[in-house]
Amino acid sequence: MTYLRLPLRKTLLALAASSALTLALAAPAMAHCDALDGPVISEARIALESGDVTPVLKWVPAADEARITSTFEKAREVRQNGGSAQELADQQFFAELVESHRASEGAPFTGIKPAGKIDPVVQLADKALEEGEINAFLARIVEKFEHNARSAFEATLAAKQQADNDPERGRVFVDHYVHYVHYLEDVHNVIAGNSGHGH
Repeated sequence: MTYLRLPLRKTLLALAASSALTLALAAPAMAHCDALDGPVISEARIALESGDVTPVLKWVPAADEARITSTFEKAREVRQNGGSAQELADQQFFAELVESHRASEGAPFTGIKPAGKIDPVVQLADKALEEGEINAFLARIVEKFEHNARSAFEATLAAKQQADNDPERGRVFVDHYVHYVHYLEDVHNVIAGNSGHGH
């Protein structure tokens, strides 16, 4: 098996890995800004406790600042009643905050999602930001991408060698081929800037 020389190989894998990550982040099923343990609501909880809405306003467009601030102030007032009133006030603030954020991304708001559902790759991306170091994260992404791309390539190549023997083996090759080409095409499209978060 022939491998690329190390510098070129690292560059290509880094590009492909970052693209694979972008694809993962762009998928609606993996969105985490609407999760109870996502960054938006996590910061919203701190804001409600501290009484300072400023840190969460970065998640919404400037045009929504006044509305979100008003909702925040009302929530703070209702929270003083404790119990169910506090819980309902928090939920209302979370919903309006996340809805505004999602709309700014061009994504629909489909309600607040439960905690514990955030995709592992997104958790790792957030952790890298918290720790201020991305090397360990990239190493895992590169390893995963290389494994997937190489597996798809090798399966397609093996099927290609039998593709002309009979129609059934040819169809097996075509199935592998479609998966292989589309996977790499998706990665290339992200590198070329044809995909983005919320699309």
